[in-house]
Amino acid sequence: MVVDGYNVIYAWDDLRALLDDSLERARERLVARLATLAQMTGTAVAVVFDAARGPSPRGSEELRDGVRVVFTARGSTADHAIERMAYRARREGESLLVATSDRLHADLLRGMGAAVIDAEQLRRRVEDAERDLGRRLRLHARGGPFGSAR
Repeated sequence: MVVDGYNVIYAWDDLRALLDDSLERARERLVARLATLAQMTGTAVAVVFDAARGPSPRGSEELRDGVRVVFTARGSTADHAIERMAYRARREGESLLVATSDRLHADLLRGMGAAVIDAEQLRRRVEDAERDLGRRLRLHARGGPFGSAR
């Protein structure tokens, strides 16, 4: 799964509210929530951010809590980076799921063979994973199937 980072930040009210304080906090919160999704579902997740608002003009990529975090190089957009990922997936015969609420971009990506969900559908998947994690932690604390509390 590939997530259009800023598109989702601006689509989710809780993340958009963090922008008044810090863009970095909003990015970190999104990555943390995506990490829960990745860990609970086993889904490989990458989130792509535009370089114009990123920490380095050259772009960067790192793994944070199981999420591949990509900042594009200056002059390149997240949309272009996601399109390259979709092209590569299609060329290699792999499926790709992209989360974006940009309708024009979603149509382009579908034409390239990617499946697309919008930010609200992504939110539901993330919230399901967070609930599942909460249930597992409660079971563990009660000595359920994941071990006993000490």
